[in-house]
Amino acid sequence: MTIAAPELSGTAEDEGPEPTARWTPLQKLGFRLLFTIGGGILVLSVYGNLGLSDLFEPVLWLSAQIGSFLIRGRGIELTVSAGGDLVWMWCYHLGWIVVALLITALWTALDRHRPNYRRLAASLWVFARFGLAMSMITYGMAKAIPTQMGFMALPDRQLQLVGDTSLFNTLWGFMGASEPYSIATGLVELVSGLLLLWNRTWVLGALGSVFAMGQVFLLNMTYDVPVKQVSGELFLIAIAVTAPMWPNLVRVAFNRGTQPAQLWRVLGADRRWLLKTGIVLKFGLASVMTVLIAFQSLVVSSTYKTPTSSLDGVWHATSFTIDGREATLNQVEPAPWPNVAISHRDKVAEFSVMTFVSQTPDGRTSSWTLKIDGDRLELRKRESDPPQQILNVRQPSPDQLVLTGEVDGKRVEGTYERRFMERSQSGFRWIQTEMDPEAAHSRD
Repeated sequence: MTIAAPELSGTAEDEGPEPTARWTPLQKLGFRLLFTIGGGILVLSVYGNLGLSDLFEPVLWLSAQIGSFLIRGRGIELTVSAGGDLVWMWCYHLGWIVVALLITALWTALDRHRPNYRRLAASLWVFARFGLAMSMITYGMAKAIPTQMGFMALPDRQLQLVGDTSLFNTLWGFMGASEPYSIATGLVELVSGLLLLWNRTWVLGALGSVFAMGQVFLLNMTYDVPVKQVSGELFLIAIAVTAPMWPNLVRVAFNRGTQPAQLWRVLGADRRWLLKTGIVLKFGLASVMTVLIAFQSLVVSSTYKTPTSSLDGVWHATSFTIDGREATLNQVEPAPWPNVAISHRDKVAEFSVMTFVSQTPDGRTSSWTLKIDGDRLELRKRESDPPQQILNVRQPSPDQLVLTGEVDGKRVEGTYERRFMERSQSGFRWIQTEMDPEAAHSRD
């Protein structure tokens, strides 16, 4: 894609023919490596993460096989997962580096006499800036309209003990517990991405991206969030995009005057029609993608916030019988369920949250995907599995629930009442209530 050459207010950009500057062989070799390795990963990882991975699948597959044979001695299958940082993803990174080294060697042999790669470097910079902008808009919108971590407030996420919660879910729960904070962090990312699109505001957008992605990468590393690769790459790209301003940033740090930034012209900058086409494509693609992401986020957020029926909620048992006898705390097979949680939110057919969670007396939780058919609940560990548990449900009142069925070959019946979680009573307060300094957990 050809996009208008970057310009800054007050920058000195040569409007005529650029003077020929000869790069040293080492400089040219360094750029070839940057272009092949960095440019390839930019396309495969960053643009692939924006929904183009299917388009690049042949290259991803080949790179993954090369990397896998180098470190594992055998091939590897490309699998779809809700997370990242999978083995095949590390393999394709290694495999692409090998391919890029071969391309660089061939490029060096065939193109020794070119004086420099300024225009190609400027085009790579613009391509990286656009990829970073769209990534920041995508991730920012998912927080500004609370969807990325919004599911952590659903009933099925409320029963797990704090000590049993993974680092990843601890971070997601922390973010999802406060919509204002999630929105604020999302706006930083969203605004930074939008600022990157304009030539006169890209510096502010790039700096905002550096700080935002630096924090995201640190959180991903320390909370074991499975998107370390992409967040780390976006952080490095954000730093690289600021490269034209590095001398001025150093001068600002030492309280010295800045100088006009010299920015190279991209390929095709001499053809005005090509520049105009690039500008239309840039803002057209960005606008369409932003609108689609916003619409999708609104749909998901609406689903999260809209219970479909009165079954939705957290429920506490007032009685639980197994084969007609009151269950005991040391009952093993099946263990009684003193608490259950049901997320019944399927406002739209394309997106729904249907989950059933049970909790045993020792605090352990089990999760099933849920299908509701009248007064029948079908529980599965995976959506493609046959029903592992089938329960009948009735509600004497909206705040009461009776579950009956067969679990582990025994007849169970549980009577439940709705449990309102303490967090629902929390909120922002300017004036806090006084705490008893001698009471347990007085510093919570």
